[in-house]
Amino acid sequence: MSYVIEHIGISVSQPIEMASWYQRVLGFEVIFSGQNSEKAVVFICDAHKSVVLELGQIPNVAPLRNRTDHHLQFHIALKSEDPDSDSNHLIQNGAKFIEKCPVTRDGDYLIVVEDPWDNCIQLAKRAPGRNLLPNQSPP
Repeated sequence: MSYVIEHIGISVSQPIEMASWYQRVLGFEVIFSGQNSEKAVVFICDAHKSVVLELGQIPNVAPLRNRTDHHLQFHIALKSEDPDSDSNHLIQNGAKFIEKCPVTRDGDYLIVVEDPWDNCIQLAKRAPGRNLLPNQSPP
């Protein structure tokens, strides 16, 4: 049997606000949002509608960022034709620069920033003709 990823869930401190930032700054789409006095959850998808993230605030569950101490433990990687320009755009909108990744395959260029909630975003430009999956088109 083989499986396809339906979504990736992330415990965050402010899912409604975070989803709004991802929508405004990254062009993501909110596909579901719900909250009550105890919890909140938002499902967002990328511009190509190929990946869904669940951002959830759940009682007694610490935000993921509170349980990690390095961006390689968990990050959201976005395709980028120009990581320098894209990181500047994110920084102008409240993100924080972390690093240019020192370990990459030849021809790849990666920059890591943190969103305003300290979740890591990696901007990835792959070498010409290189995609992680054979059916992916370049950004």
